[in-house]
Amino acid sequence: MCHVLVIEDEWIIAEHVAEIAREAGATSIDMAETEQDAIEIARLRPPAVILSDVNLAQGTGPGAVAVIRAEMGPLPVIFITGTPDDCSYCDYAAAVLSKPLAPQEITATFQRIAPL
Repeated sequence: MCHVLVIEDEWIIAEHVAEIAREAGATSIDMAETEQDAIEIARLRPPAVILSDVNLAQGTGPGAVAVIRAEMGPLPVIFITGTPDDCSYCDYAAAVLSKPLAPQEITATFQRIAPL
């Protein structure tokens, strides 16, 4: 089972990323719009993989990921962002992918890192 947490504050993009993850093999998905929501959702249902935007309307994806990884260990992460330079310090990420979304690139990276 591969449970995924999608952290994205634009619902249409979040839905698209979730659909890509489902097609790539995710068996369940939670979505969060803010840094704090992401942390709380992950505590309730720990993800196997995180797909996250960098800049959120409230907080940041890397901020949420840092707390989640501190509590749960080194979970695999893919950042999908319109501002990849804002994640230059995210060296732990499996990938920092640029928007607009490239489904094939997300799928390939997801399938490489996900425990399917």
